[in-house]
Amino acid sequence: MEFNTSIHSIPYALKQNAQDASICFFFRHYGGTAFDPEARNGFNQLWQPMYLQASAQSSLRLATAAVTVNIAMMWCFQGCNTQLARSLFTKSVAAARETLHDPLQSLTDEILMTILIFDLYEALVLHYAPSPLDYGKHKHGALAIIEHRGFANLATSRGRALVGAVRHSLLPYMLSSRKPFPERSDYLFDHPSVNDTKASSLDLISVQLSRVQGRLWKLRLESHLDSSFEERRAGYEEIIADALEVEKLLLVWKASITDPNWLPEHVSRDSVRESIQDAGFYGTRCSVWVDLAFGGIWILFSIRYILTLQVIRQSFADEASLLKVPERQALLSEANKRVQDLVDFICETVPFYLGDNVTPKNPMHSMSINFPSKLQIDQETGMLTSIPSLRSNHHNRAAASGGWILFPHLVNLWRFAEPEDDAVPIILREGQLDWIKEQVKRLQKIFLFCEPVWFKRLTPSLAKSI
Repeated sequence: MEFNTSIHSIPYALKQNAQDASICFFFRHYGGTAFDPEARNGFNQLWQPMYLQASAQSSLRLATAAVTVNIAMMWCFQGCNTQLARSLFTKSVAAARETLHDPLQSLTDEILMTILIFDLYEALVLHYAPSPLDYGKHKHGALAIIEHRGFANLATSRGRALVGAVRHSLLPYMLSSRKPFPERSDYLFDHPSVNDTKASSLDLISVQLSRVQGRLWKLRLESHLDSSFEERRAGYEEIIADALEVEKLLLVWKASITDPNWLPEHVSRDSVRESIQDAGFYGTRCSVWVDLAFGGIWILFSIRYILTLQVIRQSFADEASLLKVPERQALLSEANKRVQDLVDFICETVPFYLGDNVTPKNPMHSMSINFPSKLQIDQETGMLTSIPSLRSNHHNRAAASGGWILFPHLVNLWRFAEPEDDAVPIILREGQLDWIKEQVKRLQKIFLFCEPVWFKRLTPSLAKSI
């Protein structure tokens, strides 16, 4: 048999479905690697396997398509929340509503995962077109499902991972809005099987932080007529003591990290390309890790630690009479120093996530971006190794998601230094806040994010107190 080998026997191009192409693009560039499951939360680990197991027209697949089409369209510079993405999201919501009316299907892992993807979709849209969405409703919807499922959540490893994923999704929202994490489901969130990784144990500590912070802001909003001076002073003393307990837990968590892969390696300014320095390099060194996930969890730790110190600093600012004791003056001074150290650490991570990129660049062309790296001898094999690891596909993954990891944390630093309300600001060395603002603007340019206005919206109760 003879085959026609002419060029005309091969199509010039295969017309690919935009939805399928977006899904492939997403899992290729955002799926990443898992050097250590200890650094991952359940959502990232479960998404692709659950997508592959779901039926073609399931709400989970439709929701995934909506998210991935939005991201693909952004990288094609066609905007976010396009007609195709909105249509897919609407279909997914309709399918989910039908599922939720079914007593059996409404308790499945699949519908819970779908609600978490709905939340991600709305968070994605808020980065590009902020609007008065009722953001947070899907987080509470996911919480309601796991509460309804009760102990059944703990029966399987996937169920336990989803409990952790719901908590991980809720925490930034609660901490940013200064609301205490709800206590009614502690029997699930405190269960040892849900907190068996380093990432999940950090979240467990952060739940305690949210409650201490929530008590502080509740006390601040209370009228001075509702309590005596002695009662308010005692309230602040108790809050400071509890914040110090959270700090101890955070430091114990930090001390427990002994795996070299988790620890940052430092690269001096003189050792990186000039283009990286020009794009955004703070201080004399930058930090690099084997994998993006390790850097992300250390930034998260730093933000949570700053929030803990802010509870202490805010309490002293509100009740200045507490500072008459020299020991408390020393405590405040140490808190200020640690805040500066933590902010410096976060600034040192910027080159690891952004390299020398200053313009929008599709992850498919990420090899043109230069990133800092460190070469060293592996103590076990004696071979020369690179950090980040070549196995981590760092160029590709950092170009795709580095900005998503970094942006909210830099905005948090901006917010800490220039709060939108009467919160006590953090005190940074001269010029550092301007540098942070420049990096926020840089991220907006690369990833096409809108102005970070969502944290500027005051709740009615808070607005009345100012």
